[in-house]
Amino acid sequence: MNITYIITVIIHSTGGWAIKSQTIFMYISCFIFVLTAYKIPKKMKPYEIYVTSLFAVLFGLIVDLVLAVKYKLYVLDDPGIQINPLIGQVVLYWTASIITLNLYPFDQSKTKKFIYVSILTLLTVAFELLSSLFGFIKYNEWKIWYSVLCYPFLIMFLVLHFKLFQRLVNRSLKQP
Repeated sequence: MNITYIITVIIHSTGGWAIKSQTIFMYISCFIFVLTAYKIPKKMKPYEIYVTSLFAVLFGLIVDLVLAVKYKLYVLDDPGIQINPLIGQVVLYWTASIITLNLYPFDQSKTKKFIYVSILTLLTVAFELLSSLFGFIKYNEWKIWYSVLCYPFLIMFLVLHFKLFQRLVNRSLKQP
């Protein structure tokens, strides 16, 4: 028996709720991510969190729209655009960017940065596999090793966006 089956049995035995296990998984994940993002020490200023999180959400939604909806490489929850997965995407991308950037070792050596990105990639891939186990992500043509290759670049892209935003803010503050 797998975990999805067990959760489905529990749900149906408690009155037959129409909530799917992948929806429960997504909301529990969102709660954990929000709690983590709230609790970690913040290095970022509130406006930096706001702008970089909006960027992460927009970029993540566009990537998912192209890869999942247009090319059908994977499906989030069920085919098409739905409210529950959309809520999950927004919350998870928003909070993941806060966690990623506030814990990123900006002032450390390249080795520590490489280790951080590697560990974060492994954790992200593990979360993706768990999401797949619960049925939140269903792979069509997408392979998990594509994610292993993509996540380090996506993490560094987020870091570069954050640094660019900081430069733009600093430059605008220096102007009369």
